[in-house]
Amino acid sequence: MSEPNQFDTAQLSALFDVEHRARKAETLKALRYVAVNDARQVIDYQQAAMVERSGVNGWRITALANVPSVDRNSLYVQWVEHVMAHHLPVGSEPTVLGTDGMDEWALATWREVCPGQVLLVPMNTRESSASWLWLTREAPWQPAPINLAAHLGEVFGHAMNAFVQTRQRAQWRSRLRSSRLWWGALVLALLILCLPVRLSALAPAEVVARAPLMVSSPMDGVVDHVLVEPNAQVIKGQPLVKLQDIDAQARLKVADQALNVAQARYEQARQEAFGDAKSRASMAALSAERDLRAVQRTYAEVQLEQVILRADEAGLAIFDDPNDWAGRPVRTGERIMQLADPLDRKVNIELPVDDALVLSKGAPITLFLDSRPLSPIEGEVERVSYKPIINGRDQLIYHVSATLEESPDFLRIGLRGTARISGDRVPLAYYLFRRPLAGLRQALGV
Repeated sequence: MSEPNQFDTAQLSALFDVEHRARKAETLKALRYVAVNDARQVIDYQQAAMVERSGVNGWRITALANVPSVDRNSLYVQWVEHVMAHHLPVGSEPTVLGTDGMDEWALATWREVCPGQVLLVPMNTRESSASWLWLTREAPWQPAPINLAAHLGEVFGHAMNAFVQTRQRAQWRSRLRSSRLWWGALVLALLILCLPVRLSALAPAEVVARAPLMVSSPMDGVVDHVLVEPNAQVIKGQPLVKLQDIDAQARLKVADQALNVAQARYEQARQEAFGDAKSRASMAALSAERDLRAVQRTYAEVQLEQVILRADEAGLAIFDDPNDWAGRPVRTGERIMQLADPLDRKVNIELPVDDALVLSKGAPITLFLDSRPLSPIEGEVERVSYKPIINGRDQLIYHVSATLEESPDFLRIGLRGTARISGDRVPLAYYLFRRPLAGLRQALGV
């Protein structure tokens, strides 16, 4: 066929006919046949082959011109696949194969099985240049047939996209329909559900003093005012709370008067005892009454001294707003505040009954403070209450006490947060379905 610089009408007609056949091909095998045989109507060549990628670095001839099937033992086929695997030019444009860098076996076989020049035409698909059209002829390759070959490569590549996508979908459907895949997925899911994980629960927590000293009212009375601020550091003997002293002072005055009366009556009886037997006989009773009144007066003095509550030891004063205590009546033994060592702390955790775990002493916990959520503090369980109780929010909870392994600078008594309590290791299936199964059991009453 002639190779003019400008395409003639017959050549264009042949080109359109080949494009039409390529797009009408119903199977990938039919498209390969069109690519290696019918392209001769447009480009003059002696032999053509379609080479497609096989594996990572391998190549495989999938169609040869003029033959119904590919003989894999053919020297020509082995040579083409060898050259594609080891000497494929870099780039995505049609390229005339050169001999530079080619090994001796490839060069010798080329002269034996394929006299002439080789044109490699990429058939670009969505999988990049995964297919090439191998064209050989004795005459040198000119720009005109190379341009036609590049156009045909684009046409064949575009047509192959449809078959590549269809083949991929078919492969996925085949895999999804495969019972082996489903059985494998089932076995994998069962293995994952059997993985051991720690059973854990989240519960509100608060940092509290470990052994606080209670400051309570020594008598019935009314709080006059609190003498320290909340969370203030106090020393031993420092005044903390003052009770109203009106009643105490009145009791002291009454006791003092009663003691004076008893002392006067005793002195009178002692003077009359020298001449009056009756007065002499009453001296024992009057002496006892005098001693009783003395004790009552001493007690009244002590009560007056106790209207000011003092710190028995140094520590941190923990209580609510002092204005809430001013004028409040208190009974004997009623707690007003706590004194605590600011460095002797523990964590109180309110674990809901619904999230209750089988906990033992030493179980690990992680405290996430609301003020420092990105700075977790590790600890361990110290004690768990035997019976659940109802807290101030009408929730049924277990009290859990825990010690902290760290003491960062920002940690202080009164901080709140969330504690993650970790129990024993259980299968992942139990961890995921424990709550749903418990709710189902309660709903069904079984």
